[in-house]
Amino acid sequence: MSGVSNSPASPATPAVASRGKIVMMAIIAGAVITNIYCTQPILPLIAAGLHVDITAVDLVAGAALLGFSTGLALLLPLGDRFDRRKLVLTQIALALVFAATSAVAPGIWALIAASFALGIVSCVPQQLVPFAAVMSSPHERGRNVGTVVSGIMVGILVGRTIAGVIGAAWGWRAVYGAEAVFMVPVFIAAAALLPKGVPTTNLSYGRLLASLWPLVRDHRPIRESMIIQALLWACFNAFWVNLAALLKSGPWHLGSAWAGGFGIIGAAGAFAASLGGNATDRVGFRKVIGASIGIATLAYLILSGAATSLTMLIVGVIVLDIGVQSGLVSNQTRAFAVDPKAQGRINSLYMTATFFGGAFGATVSGWLMSRYGWSGIVVFGVVLGVVAFAIHWIGAPRASAAQVPSNAD
Repeated sequence: MSGVSNSPASPATPAVASRGKIVMMAIIAGAVITNIYCTQPILPLIAAGLHVDITAVDLVAGAALLGFSTGLALLLPLGDRFDRRKLVLTQIALALVFAATSAVAPGIWALIAASFALGIVSCVPQQLVPFAAVMSSPHERGRNVGTVVSGIMVGILVGRTIAGVIGAAWGWRAVYGAEAVFMVPVFIAAAALLPKGVPTTNLSYGRLLASLWPLVRDHRPIRESMIIQALLWACFNAFWVNLAALLKSGPWHLGSAWAGGFGIIGAAGAFAASLGGNATDRVGFRKVIGASIGIATLAYLILSGAATSLTMLIVGVIVLDIGVQSGLVSNQTRAFAVDPKAQGRINSLYMTATFFGGAFGATVSGWLMSRYGWSGIVVFGVVLGVVAFAIHWIGAPRASAAQVPSNAD
């Protein structure tokens, strides 16, 4: 190990969580993540309401993802040092404030700023994933991490659906207002049900952040997982950010409610996260990661026909979600295996890279959509998949030397 854990003098051993507790964590995680993704199906409504073009309004979605990445980088490491339950409750309360601020934003730049702040405090789901990893027996770690990630993915996809319906009926501001109200029962549930967090280090905040670099430098599995999942998440967001524009400008002329409705279709693939976790426990990380990259790339080949065929669009949505979500869990579980005492910091590194990739995908794809249309999005997605596979393939010869359990590769 890199010697960065620095456990407290008398650390407590966390109890193994019951299956019900893990499911509860998944529900809370899915509820909070809707703050980030509720924007995507209503982007055309925001553009019309604030009188800006689609390129400018894509910055709202990009700012939320960039804020999320910032929160992952700056807040997640604190889960190794302090009671993660208190961190979660504080962030949910602030999410209510910033969602309400978004609802009354007077212009595009105010909305971008509020979205960025909302993104920072909405990294709660990734505070819960290390909970699940630490409070699991080794043979169930992949399954339990997969369950929480499935909750996150269902929240992302179903949240889009609800946001699309609300936006179509009452306007985009009502979507953010509903998010603010929704945080009240989420806070109550988290306060009542989440266990007290168990710190695993006594490092100061500065040293805690400084310890991130040795983890990246010394552990190839963490580096590869970060890069590959960043590329897959860029694929994921390139599609979803531009779906509403495709449906509006394509031959169907469908509104935001339809764009959100595709979240239900995507939710059919969301449970691939749990299946991917189980597969990782059985056959190892590398096989699942390689398959995930291939499936996500295949999805974009299918989506090449999405501009003219609803059937190919629907199939492509499901295949894309299966590939990206399976990769999310297998890459994450691989990274967690490096150091059980640095789960918060590892997750910070991993998810920061993932959502920077998402912000990159959202921003670049908006420009590609405005200039080249749907064909530009398809080429972008395929290229990202090919690059991810190349990195995965190059890492294979040294897989056996990685400091991870024997099933890692």
